[in-house]
Amino acid sequence: MRPPAATLAWVERTIGRGARVVAWRRLTGGITSWVHRLTVEHHGRRESYVLRRWTGGVDDEFVRGAMATETVVLPALERSDIPAPRLIGATTDTAHGGPAVLMTRVPGRVHLMPHDREHWLRQMAATLARIHALDINAQPFESWLDRDRLSPPADASRPDVWREAMALVAQDCPPTHTCFIHRDYQHFNLLWSRERLTGVIDWVGASVGPPDIDVGHCRLNLTVLFSADVAERFRLMYEAEAGRAVDPWWDIYSLMSFGPGWKTFLPIQIAGRAPFDAGGIVNRMEDVLARTLRRL
Repeated sequence: MRPPAATLAWVERTIGRGARVVAWRRLTGGITSWVHRLTVEHHGRRESYVLRRWTGGVDDEFVRGAMATETVVLPALERSDIPAPRLIGATTDTAHGGPAVLMTRVPGRVHLMPHDREHWLRQMAATLARIHALDINAQPFESWLDRDRLSPPADASRPDVWREAMALVAQDCPPTHTCFIHRDYQHFNLLWSRERLTGVIDWVGASVGPPDIDVGHCRLNLTVLFSADVAERFRLMYEAEAGRAVDPWWDIYSLMSFGPGWKTFLPIQIAGRAPFDAGGIVNRMEDVLARTLRRL
């Protein structure tokens, strides 16, 4: 799908006089936005950029918040050693095909089936610990969990596990330190080249909050695609990198963001890059929840 002509014209003006978009390719896996890789010719050179445009039907308030966050956080990340895109420009003007954000392209691609999974997980854990050590001001994190609407999945085989987890997160959250967090840290937002982590993308939810929100969210994604064993390995590696234990309350709080819609949108994100057992997803979630509850 070709980006609108008005958006491509805005891209060319933003990059500078004489810039011309000569090619574009829709990137796979997006849920709330269209993402294109653009090839731009400028002063006799060709360079790659990434254009994000939000899909129709996405809440306007969410889009405004996402754009505001990314346009503040990406410049701040330039002062760090985290491999993230560099902001080129942003527009909310519908005459330019907005809302849209233009960024540099970070090398690499989503890599879900590594030859050495331990090394893959270790790099993920080390990078997350480095993100949590950054001194970046951002908005307070917003919860993705509606605790009043939680219920065991219709196909739960261990509803008691879900009820115990629900009872736990219904309680007041324990005291915890806060720091800069990615908020959607997981394998779909990491880029790799030759088994080396080369980029962290999708910073629209970056905020200040409990770091274990990030750990639990990544564990949730590792569980639904792979297994509770893989999620546990990631936790242990993160704890070794961060030098502290992950709080099981915040871990479960993040894990409980799982819902029936995951069976639908995960195949879109996976896009054939890994096998996916949709039928076993609830059992995998029950396994990781039971293990996490035992850490209390």
